[in-house]
Amino acid sequence: MNKEEFLGALRRALGKLPSYEVEQTITFYAEMIDDRIEDGMSEQDAIRELGPIDAIAAQITAETPAIPKAIAKANTGSRTLNIVLLAVFSPIWIPIAIALAAAALCVYFAIWLTVFALWLTVALLLLCGPIGIVGLIWCLANGYQLPALYILGCGLAGAGLGLFAWFGVLAASKGLIRLTHSFANWVKGLFVKRRSPNPEYPRSQAAAPVARTVEGGPYHV
Repeated sequence: MNKEEFLGALRRALGKLPSYEVEQTITFYAEMIDDRIEDGMSEQDAIRELGPIDAIAAQITAETPAIPKAIAKANTGSRTLNIVLLAVFSPIWIPIAIALAAAALCVYFAIWLTVFALWLTVALLLLCGPIGIVGLIWCLANGYQLPALYILGCGLAGAGLGLFAWFGVLAASKGLIRLTHSFANWVKGLFVKRRSPNPEYPRSQAAAPVARTVEGGPYHV
């Protein structure tokens, strides 16, 4: 199998993936073959070390985000027909899209509201201390000794509980903030392929995952 046959077979194996994804993949593997030939390998050996075409296509397909993959599969190949279908089914897909977006936003803001509510509770507990002192002064000024001690005790107990809760809420807030980041990354992953921080490709490991650069950033296939 030569280079053109390999790239043609890979293009067919990628099927109905988004066109930009197919073109980026073809360009990437064409450059990889050229690089290996420049390093002294024969064209057949360079292609052989890339691995089976079906395995390459399966991995790329698996890593394609769900939304672009679904859109690509629904593509009829005719722009006019695509527009007609979008218009006909708009009463179905538009409410669904809005509902999903609203649900994602609700989950995201619910997590942040939980963080806010926890810190508000801590703040109110800490305020019990100053309130207890003010209540003590007022009660003593009006001759209520026993209520003064009770109010002071409740205030100090609330402030102590607030100090104790501070550390727990701090740890919980860090966990919830990480949860918002994970949720945002999950939603983003439905539309955008995740990218690897390592842009290097080890040429000596032809069968290993390779780094691809797409729109200024690398990711693995």
